[in-house]
Amino acid sequence: MRSPPAPKSKAMQLIKNPWSILLLAEDLDLGRRLAQALVHCDFRFAVARPEEMAAFTGGSTTFDLVLLHVVREQAGGPLLREILRKGESCIVVLSCAATGVERANWLEHGADDCLSYPCDSAELWARLRASVRRRPRKHSQTLRVGSLVLSPQERRAEIGGRPLMLTTCEFALLEALAEHAGQVLGREQLIEIAKGSADLAFERSVDVQVSRLRTKLRDDSRHPEILKTVRGVGYVLVPGNPNG
Repeated sequence: MRSPPAPKSKAMQLIKNPWSILLLAEDLDLGRRLAQALVHCDFRFAVARPEEMAAFTGGSTTFDLVLLHVVREQAGGPLLREILRKGESCIVVLSCAATGVERANWLEHGADDCLSYPCDSAELWARLRASVRRRPRKHSQTLRVGSLVLSPQERRAEIGGRPLMLTTCEFALLEALAEHAGQVLGREQLIEIAKGSADLAFERSVDVQVSRLRTKLRDDSRHPEILKTVRGVGYVLVPGNPNG
């Protein structure tokens, strides 16, 4: 796979996986090399210098994980506290020549994980995924996509004011699609996001659950307008779906 062009100031983005990572590094070249080392993981990356963090995390923008590269522990401390203050992202620290004591300090102060850098890319990839999995799902508030409304805490769903009677698996799948409305999700991605549902243990079962969801959404399976199939890729929940 070709390396993407170097950014002029802020970011490089590789958009496939629904998990998004903000990679903060003083050296943007180093940040780009880190992102390239993980390109096979298909994370969605933004690479920025620490002083640019506010531009990426302002407003409604959120990241599943912040990967923080630090040279000196004292320099990264204030940045870690600022990320923790926002309280929405996992934090993995890459520390140059980190000792066991320093790694323990990062964990004690709120980081989800800390590795010495340089490190093996396969281990880093596994640790990033593990950190995201350990965190609770981001969306506990009401999700609204067009006329579709989901209340994850109460596990209630309606479309156009009409209640939807969904199984646990159907709700988990619809919630995953709603969280990433407008983004095409592959079957493996849907299984990953809606983890914990035994009914989504195999890829073909995703197709079965989507078919059932369409029936309950009253979405024409031959010409769907709400939950569309992208042939050879996966499924997408259309942001401006019509009333049910």
